[in-house]
Amino acid sequence: AALTAVYASLKSGNGYYRQLYLSNLFGASDQGTPNAGRHGSFRRGTIESTDPNLPPVWIEIYASIRDANNVIANVPEITDIDESLKLRIVGEARFLRALNYFNLVRCFGEVPLRTEPVKPGEVGLPKSPIADIYKVIIDDLTYAAEYCWGFNEVRNGKVNNIGRVTKASAHALLAKVYLQIAASKRTASEGIAGNARYNGMSGTFQSYYQLCKEQCDKVLDQSNYKLVNSLVDWISIFDARNGNNLEMLFEIQGSSIVGQGTAISNLFTPREAGLSGGGFGGTNAFIPAFINNNIDRNDIRFQNSIIRQYQDLTTTYVLNANSNAYIRTITATGAPNGTLTRVFTSKYIDREATTEYTSQQNWHVIRLADVYLMRAEALAEMSLDPSSANTDLSILRNRVGMANFDGTGMTMPIFRRALLNERSAELSAEGHRFFDLTRMGVYDEYCRAAYGNADGARQAEDYTWPIPLIETSANPNIN
Repeated sequence: AALTAVYASLKSGNGYYRQLYLSNLFGASDQGTPNAGRHGSFRRGTIESTDPNLPPVWIEIYASIRDANNVIANVPEITDIDESLKLRIVGEARFLRALNYFNLVRCFGEVPLRTEPVKPGEVGLPKSPIADIYKVIIDDLTYAAEYCWGFNEVRNGKVNNIGRVTKASAHALLAKVYLQIAASKRTASEGIAGNARYNGMSGTFQSYYQLCKEQCDKVLDQSNYKLVNSLVDWISIFDARNGNNLEMLFEIQGSSIVGQGTAISNLFTPREAGLSGGGFGGTNAFIPAFINNNIDRNDIRFQNSIIRQYQDLTTTYVLNANSNAYIRTITATGAPNGTLTRVFTSKYIDREATTEYTSQQNWHVIRLADVYLMRAEALAEMSLDPSSANTDLSILRNRVGMANFDGTGMTMPIFRRALLNERSAELSAEGHRFFDLTRMGVYDEYCRAAYGNADGARQAEDYTWPIPLIETSANPNIN
């Protein structure tokens, strides 16, 4: 029950994976947010400690860490439980704690690091250096990779139920951690001030790319996961009824049961279009400049992961020839009604949702395609030869009917831009973009291209969000 509470804490309130955190990540990227009223500061890079979008995220992540710490501290003392199961339970809790701290360190930088249950009367902790935070993350995921079970594995009559952490989940997230460190250290060494905090971490950036590659290999050695092999099947992996399919390494579980679902479908699909539950909708959508300037709009994966036509109560919307807006007509008369300058992803449609929070769509924390993308990046960065990425990137392209990737003769700067195109086409609207732009040191460049020089300018301090005022005012150990 205690471990179940840790899983539940990822979506128990509206601040974390159930709603707000997802919109924060989208709004902080270059993808655009039409709901600029609420997330205008994220779009403009002017987030302050008083921003109302920050406290719910902060509070709910630390509540999840608290619950994980309790499991990690108390389960080893239980005597009437199978030892393999005990190790698995602790491994799952350590994975979830690592995920929480990984989100914190990427979003906020240096944060308080609490790894034991809170004692009565204990005051808030000071901020810890990111090297200390990453050590806990890496140790937790290393433990999880050793002691968590395989996908649907059965031991001593106990099943590792679908939706739980697996060995592959842990190896994949650990690869992502190593890649975050590697790319951030590389760009810091090249003068990107927003990543300067990574200079304090030991080791070379090349060594972290190697560690990333090794973890990716371990994921791909697992026989329980596999890529689909056609465009039709690729589209189907995002079907609301196809959660936890063999491409998904770890997901936040959605549900049509009241109190157990999320707002994912309402956040990413248009309101009152029969594509999500009733209530609010359309919070997160791509803006034209992102599509025009920052991605390959002709990539078949992008073209097949956007909504091409829909209707609301009065209006019909049809994607235009440039794939960057919808042409509107009055449904009853066919009369032209202007243009809607945004485009919605089709990855989170749930026609069976009844309210804002009854989407059975899962949130894809990490999936198998990302492992191929990460290994491709690591191989190219280690060798400084973009053709080293050919095999892994071509596997992802070929399965949807695209031609091979060929990095032969590319310079590394051109390759890195091509890689970002591959990542955006494959992983669009899945929560990776803000982190990709910051670790790659191109946050300012891409946001200017999407929002213009005024709203798009990003300084070093914009690479992370400020710790919320509610924490700094209540915690005497944070300056």
